[in-house]
Amino acid sequence: MIEDVFEPVKLKLSELVKYRDNYLASLTTKRPETIGTYERSLREFVNFFVKDGKFMFRVRDVERYRKHLASTKKMQDASIATYMTSLRRLCQYLVEIGILEKNPAKRVYGSARPKQHNRTFLTLLEVETLLSAISHTDRVGLRDTAIIRLMLGCACSEVEITAMDVGDLEQQGKSWFLVVQGKGKSIKDERVPVPQETVQAIRAYLQTRSTTDEKGKEQPVKADAPMFVSYSNRSMGGRITIRGVREAIVLRLKESGVQKGRIGRLTPFSLRHTAGILMVESGASVEELMSRMRIAWRPTAMLYFKQKGKLKSHENVDSRSMVSLEHVKKSKSSASKK
Repeated sequence: MIEDVFEPVKLKLSELVKYRDNYLASLTTKRPETIGTYERSLREFVNFFVKDGKFMFRVRDVERYRKHLASTKKMQDASIATYMTSLRRLCQYLVEIGILEKNPAKRVYGSARPKQHNRTFLTLLEVETLLSAISHTDRVGLRDTAIIRLMLGCACSEVEITAMDVGDLEQQGKSWFLVVQGKGKSIKDERVPVPQETVQAIRAYLQTRSTTDEKGKEQPVKADAPMFVSYSNRSMGGRITIRGVREAIVLRLKESGVQKGRIGRLTPFSLRHTAGILMVESGASVEELMSRMRIAWRPTAMLYFKQKGKLKSHENVDSRSMVSLEHVKKSKSSASKK
């Protein structure tokens, strides 16, 4: 049992429900799906609060709730982690509005933290094999190349890729950035540096979607158009879905032979893991890695540092251009001199 140094705070059920509802209403930047998850999780907490009858926001109370989730509700670790995260954030809200002095849920883990990633990564040779196996003469091949480059060069997730619009790619001087909508967010509020190789791949793909007007002048794709579209018969021309991204990358992994013998372990998300290791081997600090990969929890970022050296990117310096940290460091250096 963790030593309890938290002053007990007793709330009436009506007060707790009011604070919970106000907290959920404050989540204006979260996606509806995320808010729905928090709402369901906190509904279970309110039920426990009533049945328990002695919850006063101490560490031992939170530990008792976690035990309830594991023993009584028989939840798996992943579900427990989700429910505990919801409680932790509600408690933090109560701290911010002055109801609690400290957050007791910060002292209780949701579940055992992984010591390594469940999915594997691609070697540099496999990355080369994957990219070279894709045709660059058709729009589907160019689209898939651009998506893979984004996953490798910017550690983009499937959610971020599906939410991208053409205008989200911005140039500042010689550098390029993407404005992305991160996991759980309802707005685009993160700026991610984009390597030149990735920019070139995106522009080559968008070129296939440009049109010509009556005078024969080329008209680029509009800024508010989806960055990536579907070419399936069912949703031709519409914004690509998460399922669409996943199916496209899995097909490329299979066709290239890279996935052979690792089905289930080597997935589209493995490209993001590869990017993380490559960034670490390219000299990224923990803070830089967390920023570039949109990682909020430091121990998650540290998992990539534990795998540093496995890609052996020092033997192939050109591979580091895939994640290109150089222009980011130069811009920071210039800013510090000013």
